[in-house]
Amino acid sequence: MGESMNGNSKSFSNWEGEAFEKMLFDYIDNGYLESIVTFFEHEPEQLSLIPKMLSDERLRLKIGAFAIIEELKEKNNEALKFIIPYLIELLNSSEKNIRGDAAYALEIIADVTAKPALIEALNKEQDPQVKELIEDALKKLK
Repeated sequence: MGESMNGNSKSFSNWEGEAFEKMLFDYIDNGYLESIVTFFEHEPEQLSLIPKMLSDERLRLKIGAFAIIEELKEKNNEALKFIIPYLIELLNSSEKNIRGDAAYALEIIADVTAKPALIEALNKEQDPQVKELIEDALKKLK
């Protein structure tokens, strides 16, 4: 699998579904982040998995999602625009950690199209820590 993930073999563009997600998430959780970042660079259509990673309870997956976003911000920022609507949806999660993670991800991406949703989220947010993360994201957009 390692060879395939770093681009030396076949493409994974045909892989999808729960089995693929589980495999990918397990790889990240087991510390193979560098290979996974390379995978997302070559398979940007799979970026829809990032919000799912942020919704997962495993800390390594969340950290991996942020690392992938940060890497792609430098290398292919346009590809990240695809996940903005999904991250905005996460701002409405019942879980404060997921709302905060979504705000932080939107801060990293720093795309002005997220501003109205962030303002709306800020106005209804009750948790002070999440409010602070949303405010930080909004500051980044100015």
